[in-house]
Amino acid sequence: MVKSIGILLGGIFIGAVGAEIVSKKCPDVIDSIYANASKITAGATEAFKKGYASVMQSQPDAKPSV
Repeated sequence: MVKSIGILLGGIFIGAVGAEIVSKKCPDVIDSIYANASKITAGATEAFKKGYASVMQSQPDAKPSV
């Protein structure tokens, strides 16, 4: 268990250092990745809202069982 946690923390540290190196060397790459991720997230949110609204409108109201 301790070994697994150590590997996990080491991976997080190496990932953070790698991200800092890439952001200092190529800041345009990070900005483009962030912009693309924002577009994808906005699209997924809009699709979820439309799907949820269409499902909720198509269901009839439940009758009380009392």
